[in-house]
Amino acid sequence: MPKEIVEDLLAAGHSVRETEDMETGLHEKHLVYLTRIQEERFSSQNEANTYRGRFRLNQSIYTAHCEPNTVIMHPLPRDSRAEANELDSDLNQHPSLAIFRQTDNGVLIRMALFALTLGVGKDIHLTSSKVDWYTDRRF
Repeated sequence: MPKEIVEDLLAAGHSVRETEDMETGLHEKHLVYLTRIQEERFSSQNEANTYRGRFRLNQSIYTAHCEPNTVIMHPLPRDSRAEANELDSDLNQHPSLAIFRQTDNGVLIRMALFALTLGVGKDIHLTSSKVDWYTDRRF
């Protein structure tokens, strides 16, 4: 984590705990937010590769180190290649996996932002309809 961000968080009254061991960091957490290794943020491909696979979450790690209802989030798209695989596909059916809800809700949020930006937010009720493209299992 960049030093400036940690300092900002501490100044805002938050506690920060950094660890190189993902499993230790998972204990007693209610939410896990994973993201891909952002290769563009490293000075070289070799530096980025040192982190590849170190922060990989799969069913086995989740079961061993997370609370039973720990929510799993990811901004998508995820890299499910074996050499990257930050979020294993064996979690796709896990009831605490929120990534598909995130994408569904993201569409609605973007629609709302467009309506507000275009100044038509007050008229949205004139063309709205019932949302029926989701399954109850996701909510």
